[in-house]
Formats: sequence, structure tokens, C-alpha cells
Amino acid sequence: MFIERSTGRIRMARTVFVLAGLMPFAGLVAWGAFLRSASHRDSLRSRWQQAIGLPLAIESVENPRPGVVRARGVGVVGAGDRTLFIVPSAEVETAAAEDRLRLDVVRIDAEAAAALGEVAREWLSREARHPRNCVVEIADFDWGDDARADEPPRRGSPLRIECVAQDASRAIRVVRRGDGGEDFVRIVRTVRETGGQPTVDVEVEVECRAPVPVAVVAALAGVSRDTAAVMGRAALVSGRIDARRDGDHWSGTARGRADSVDLGSCVRTLQASASGEVSIGIDRLSWDSGRVSEAVVECEVGQGWVDTAVFDRLVTALGCRPGPAAVRGAGRPTRAFDIAGCVLRLADRRVEITARKADVTALASIDGAAILEPPAAPVSFDRMAWMLSPPAATFVPATGPGAWLMSVLPDGRPPR
Repeated sequence: MFIERSTGRIRMARTVFVLAGLMPFAGLVAWGAFLRSASHRDSLRSRWQQAIGLPLAIESVENPRPGVVRARGVGVVGAGDRTLFIVPSAEVETAAAEDRLRLDVVRIDAEAAAALGEVAREWLSREARHPRNCVVEIADFDWGDDARADEPPRRGSPLRIECVAQDASRAIRVVRRGDGGEDFVRIVRTVRETGGQPTVDVEVEVECRAPVPVAVVAALAGVSRDTAAVMGRAALVSGRIDARRDGDHWSGTARGRADSVDLGSCVRTLQASASGEVSIGIDRLSWDSGRVSEAVVECEVGQGWVDTAVFDRLVTALGCRPGPAAVRGAGRPTRAFDIAGCVLRLADRRVEITARKADVTALASIDGAAILEPPAAPVSFDRMAWMLSPPAATFVPATGPGAWLMSVLPDGRPPR
């Protein structure tokens, strides 16, 4: 016997079979086209820039594996539509409670550091906006810009950033591994109840062996660009800081160095001129409740010169004594020296100013003869402030570097 076959049924079955096979394929093609479309790229860009709080520019996106998005040509944009830095390739992997970001090459300057420092402060202080943990891994990180024609591109160091939240505590840990060892920054923010009111405590621990441009350090710390410019554009700093803020008061210790400091930039606040390169070594620095309690600082200046007005202010304000070679520069607008330097020690509301070496008595010399010798007695804080005041000031200043110095030096009141 033969089963009767309908031509219409056969055609319908074939059509259903073809559609059932083509529809998933067409769906995959459409989904793949959407993932590479400008609308998908723009939606990702909007979501990412909302998360970090900075405008972004993205050339293209890819989806190499489930849960991972790879972006090419990612530019971070700052004020005035200026591109702060460009990352050639960035991978974003999203997990249940953590976002992981992998970057290949990153170079940042002071302006980019200021923007990223603000992002870090936002993450630490605004839990509702940033509820997720985050890990950032950079394969090649360094300061500055490699786009200089006179120098070959240099290889940076790996950098890892961990942003972790647990209960009322939030922490950021930055680790950079280089040839000189491991440098790190650790910031922990906790909230405790005091008298029914929340009190924010902050712990900061920094170990930096590799020199960092002072402009970058100031930008990350939220210090103004004018304040950082006092040391000059080429200044580099390194060292260690351990600090804690209990409520509104900071306490801590520090040690380190500042090299390639521009003497001319330092004395510009005194409305004067100078030339020379300064090296500053901080052997000990302690502060409590925002005021310095202990300090030993050594300064060394190579060959250079200063305005005679600066030399005269060292004599009149600090009590330094002209040396035998001081008569050489009498009547001249500037005073030249071969080498200069001093050691500053905080002692009983006064500052001891001595020569750098036990067998050398001069603060500055030329051709082996002393130009300037240290004061015979420790110097009071108000005279130090007067030294840093504008030339026309006759009393301790209410503004400027001198006023800032008085605000951080011990005030004589008994500790809490």
C-alpha cells in the first residue's frame, strides 16, 4: 500500500526545515553585527565613562570570549576635550562582584594623574556610586609620554591596582614592580561611630624607591600645580610615608629624597632669582595633629648663584654670618658659589642650621673660601617665616609660604 503525499505538506515541511536551520544562523549574524556596530560601541562607552566619571573615546570593540570585551584605541579625555592618555588595547571582564580591567600600555603625565587621583577619591568616599570591587592590571606603565622623537620608546613596569570594599571599609592598593624592587601605595578608609556620628579614619602607607616626578605626586595628592612648581618641573621624589587621619587630624612619619630641584623655582616665591640644582634628603620627619614634631632635613646645592637680596635676607632674617669670601661679591647684584648646603634640625620651637659635614663650617663657599656661615644660635620659627615672606614684609606674614610654615610648625601648646 502507498501513503498518499500532499505536495503542499511537503513544501511546508521543507520551508519549516529551512527556516529552522537559517534562523539561528541569521540570529548569530545579526548579533555579531550588533556587537561590532557603532551603537554597541557607544553604549559601552557611555556605561564605562559613567562608572569612572571621565569622558572616553573608543575606536572599536571586540568580544573575544564570553564576559570579556576588548576595546581598541581607548582615549581618556580631560578638561577642554584634551586627551589625557591613550590605551592601545583594554580588556574588561565582568564577574559576579568584581570588574577586572587589563591594559597593555599606559603613560600618564601630571594632568592625567590629577584626573585619576580624583577617580580614586571618588571610589573611596562614594560607596553608593561604586559598589563593586575592581582590579586593574597594566602590563607596561610609566610616567610621561613616549612620543618624543629624540628618544627611543622605553619599556615600563607592570602595575596592579586593587580596589576592595568590605563592610564599612574601603581600600586601594597600588603595586608597581620594577628593577629596584616593589613600590606600593596602600590607602584604607574606615567609618566608625563616635557619639552617634560617623567619623572617617584614613590610613596611608607609601613606599616609593623609583623616583617619581614631583608634579605627578602633587597631582595625585590633590596639591595645586603652583605649589608643585616651587620645586621645578624636573624634580623627582622618592621615599616612604606612613600617615593616619583620625577624624580631622593627620599624624605620621616620612623619610625620602628630592633630586633635581631647581633653585631658581624655589626662590621665585621671594621675588628673587637664582640658579643651581638642589638635592634634599629627609632623614626624619614626624608630625602630629597636622603639625611637625620632629624633622632632620639635609640640603645640598651644586654650583650656582643667588640674588644678593636673598643673601642679605639669610643674614638679617636667620642670623647667618658672612664668611671671609663674602667681600668678593660686595656691591654685585648676585652672589656666586661653588657648593652650598645645610642641615636643618627641629629643636624646642627653634631650628638648628648647621653645615652638612662636621669638618666643614660654611653653608656656602667659593674657591674653598667660606661665603656664608651658619647662625651662632638656633633660629626661631617666626624668623624662618620672615625669611620666606615677600621682600617688603617687616613682620611675620599672614599669607604665602611663611604663613603656611607657621601653620605646620609646633605652636607651643601642650599635646592633646
